[in-house]
Amino acid sequence: MGHEVFRCENLIEFQNVFKTRPLRSVDIEMIKDIGLFNLESIGSTEVEMINYLTRTTRKGPLQGLDECGIFSTFLPGSEVPDWFCYKSGMGNSELSITIPRHLNLKIRGLNACVVYAQGKVLVEELKCYSVVPFLRISNETKGLKWTYLPVTIGFPKEKEDMLWLSHWRFANDELEVGEEILVSVRDESDSFWTKEFGIQLVYEQNNNEGTITEDITTMFQHETNTPLSQNHVVAEDVSASASRFELHKVGEYVICNHSHIGVVSYIDI
Repeated sequence: MGHEVFRCENLIEFQNVFKTRPLRSVDIEMIKDIGLFNLESIGSTEVEMINYLTRTTRKGPLQGLDECGIFSTFLPGSEVPDWFCYKSGMGNSELSITIPRHLNLKIRGLNACVVYAQGKVLVEELKCYSVVPFLRISNETKGLKWTYLPVTIGFPKEKEDMLWLSHWRFANDELEVGEEILVSVRDESDSFWTKEFGIQLVYEQNNNEGTITEDITTMFQHETNTPLSQNHVVAEDVSASASRFELHKVGEYVICNHSHIGVVSYIDI
C-alpha cells in the first residue's frame, strides 16, 4: 500500500484501513451537542490536511478521520476544552494518571485533545514530508502500549494553533480501575510544536441514569438512529485493529498506515 495511491490527492477512503469525510455531512449535530463549536462558527471553516499516505495536501471543510478504531478531527483552537479532566502542563510531553472508580462502570474508550502549532516554516513542496506527530497510550500496569501516527493531520496556519481531537475505542478491558496509564505526545522534529494536551476517560452507558460520557461514535448514532456500520466504515476497536501492527515485543503496537521517515525510531522512544 502506498505506491498505487502516491500523489492521489482525491483519496478519501482506503477499504478496511481509513475513511475521511467532511464533519458537516456526517455528524454536525453530535459536534454541536458536545459543545465544541456551533453551526455558525464552523460554516466557513477550512483546514489544510496533509495525507502522509498519498504525500499530498488538500484544503477543505473540517474532516473526520476513522482509522483502526480511532476517530479524529482537526480544527483551529488554542486550548484544551474544560471538560477534559486531565491536562498536561504547557510544554510537558507526558501525562500519568491512575484510573479512578466511577459508579462501577467499565471504561470503553479514551478521548484525547492535542494543541499544536507549526514549528519551522516549511515551503509548500515539503509540507507532506514533515514528520507526523504521534500519540501514545501506555497501560503501565498491563504492559500494553499503542503508538498512533495518523494517516492524515491538519496543518496549522503560521502563528496559529490547531486541535487534534481523537476518540479511542476499547472493547476488551484494556483500561481498568486502579491501573496506571501514561499518555504522551511526541513530535520528533521541528515540523510541529506540541503545546499541551488533555485526556478524558469514556465509560459505558448506564441505562438507568443516562450516558456518563458520550463518545463521538455513540453520540452520532443516537442523533441519526442509523446503525453504526453505516456511519463508520472503519468502526473496529483499537486492539482488534492494532493486532497487525504488533512489534516483536508482545503488547506493543505502532499503528501507522503509511511509510513515514523515522517510524522505526518511534519504537524505542
